[in-house]
Amino acid sequence: MLTLRPAPGRVEDLIAHYRAAGILEASGALSSQLLLPDDEPDSVVVTALWADSAAYTAWQNSPERLEFSRSLAPFFGSADSAHTREFQVTHGPLPAT
Repeated sequence: MLTLRPAPGRVEDLIAHYRAAGILEASGALSSQLLLPDDEPDSVVVTALWADSAAYTAWQNSPERLEFSRSLAPFFGSADSAHTREFQVTHGPLPAT
């Protein structure tokens, strides 16, 4: 789970960039979404479900992800505008592949 806090007024621009660049589609995650939290209107939450930790690590280390990260920089006002949390699935159906 990645929580992004873009610069004021940039939430919709950030979402549009994610769509236009195909970031979620390129990640290789089994499932991924952009969410708008009701209690944090100036934030965007990115969720992704990975087949395993190796798949996530491969995405983290990919040159394509580095390019996507660079393309996102103009939407943020500070280096602490992103916060990542990892969770382990303990129960639940996996999406069809």
